[in-house]
Amino acid sequence: MSVGQEVALLMGEDGSQGATIMRREETVLGIQIRTAIESAYLYAKHNPRSETAFMEKALSLCTLNEGIASECMFAVPRAGKTLEGPSARFAELIFSVYKNCKVETRIVSETDREVIATATWLDLENNGWLTADSSRSIVDKHGRKFSEDMIRVTKSAAMSIARRNAVFAGIPKALWIDIWKESRKVAIGDVKTLVNKRADMIAYFAKMGITEEMIYATLEVKGLDDIGLDELANLKAMANTLKEGESTPEELFVMPEKVTPGKGTSGLKDKIKEKAAPAPEPEKKPEPVKTQEKKPEPEKKAVEDAPQSTIDKPAEGIPAVVSAVATILRDAKNLTELDHAWRREVEGGTLEKIDKKRLAFVYTEVRDRLQKQAG
Repeated sequence: MSVGQEVALLMGEDGSQGATIMRREETVLGIQIRTAIESAYLYAKHNPRSETAFMEKALSLCTLNEGIASECMFAVPRAGKTLEGPSARFAELIFSVYKNCKVETRIVSETDREVIATATWLDLENNGWLTADSSRSIVDKHGRKFSEDMIRVTKSAAMSIARRNAVFAGIPKALWIDIWKESRKVAIGDVKTLVNKRADMIAYFAKMGITEEMIYATLEVKGLDDIGLDELANLKAMANTLKEGESTPEELFVMPEKVTPGKGTSGLKDKIKEKAAPAPEPEKKPEPVKTQEKKPEPEKKAVEDAPQSTIDKPAEGIPAVVSAVATILRDAKNLTELDHAWRREVEGGTLEKIDKKRLAFVYTEVRDRLQKQAG
């Protein structure tokens, strides 16, 4: 009998062995997988987990320091609100100390508009399993498909979310919810540390081009002094979500064009325009005699939806929004990050044509610098 064959002798009605032999072909890989699962199952039966030990060790890990505790939170936009909850990093921590289980994640579908990932949770000790799915869009708000690099990033995010959901469904919530609440307390601190931590978060988001006015409008507060511990927790959760690539600034924060007068920090867009608009020049009296009329020089053109420009130098008096986007482009560490920032902030935004031309100059300058560094 060859390796991989299973033979079963069927019993007759009278209890005697029948003559029929059943054979089922099984691949070497199938044998290896089955053997590994059976071994893990036997180990789990002889070494059962302790829920008490799990809770003690998980609490110790998640509250080890402020940095680890901060990564245990994430935020997601829902129906105009920002909901806070445990993050994928928190799921990794509790999974690492919850014995006798495994999670497998893979992409099960990819269309022209989305990717779908699924995660399978297997509890070896209780012989139970479940699945959790996650779908992510691979087109921008204009319906244009992401680049290959961005699609790979989106697939990783989809699998991370599916794995997180499977872990939270597989490990009973009653065992980890108090652990997460304690990690949240460590992350946000108390009223004694509020002022410093609040200033740190404002400075962190400013590097991304997210202004204080956008933060106030998102949190629905009037100013800096109205940001308390709960609002600080939301900001830390949003920072983690952006860092993990699970959401974009446009999804989490109220952008200038979305603010309506009379609510929250009303007139955000108008305030930015007023701050950036140059002072009106005094009226010039018409000259009595015109000896020669000069024809205006033709404007140098630039492709609006692509990072190319023929502008020799950026125009003076750049608006605050354009200056913030220019800072994001200049902070790019490589060409991939630069192109991603261009698509998100310039192509995906609602900038004026002249502003896009100004930013195209910045893009070209940064691209040349990065190419020299890479070369």
